[in-house]
Amino acid sequence: MYFEEGIRQSQATPDGESVFTYVKIMDELLSRSEQILVLGCGGGNLATRLSRLGKRLTVVDINAMSFVLAHKYFDLPDELPCIVSDFQKFVFDDRAYYDGIAIDVGGPGFRFTEEFDAETCDAIRARLAPGGRIVMNVMVAHDIDPTPDRIAARLAGEEMRTWIVDEQFIEDRNAVIACIPEKTLGSRTALDRVMRHSHERWAIRRGRLRSRDLARGLR
Repeated sequence: MYFEEGIRQSQATPDGESVFTYVKIMDELLSRSEQILVLGCGGGNLATRLSRLGKRLTVVDINAMSFVLAHKYFDLPDELPCIVSDFQKFVFDDRAYYDGIAIDVGGPGFRFTEEFDAETCDAIRARLAPGGRIVMNVMVAHDIDPTPDRIAARLAGEEMRTWIVDEQFIEDRNAVIACIPEKTLGSRTALDRVMRHSHERWAIRRGRLRSRDLARGLR
């Protein structure tokens, strides 16, 4: 999300394996997906990790320089389709389908709730193939910040189930939204292993809202 910090992390060890925990969580949640649309993140660590796992990717970022930096610092494969576009314009114009969509857009002053309004979230969900899933990184101000639950409900619609993975009691933190068609989150053992690889205290909870709740004005 913050590209300079991502570069610093990629250079933290000689082999470049120091990666944000939220990125590892996202790629674990996308383990069942093969054809993935990556919106944002400059084509950085997430796209590189997914590509190394054999996933077929289309990467979209509004900043062309992000791709230049990703190839230089993150070893982003040259053969990946890298499209310079605003993510909203892309999803409204695109006609392809994906069994996974990864979203990591933002930066200082980015207004998640406004940018991911109901119309945009409907357009993103419309790009999913049957059985597909959406995984998104958002910034959360504090424990009662409703942002991840509102966006999760919009992205999921009435058919998908929502989960939030984050660190409670931490201000201005990353939270990973997962919108999936299954009743369970998948391999909790594998996800737990990713979350507990450091001293961070990541936890999983169900989303608190459904899209019908938003329609009734519930917060």
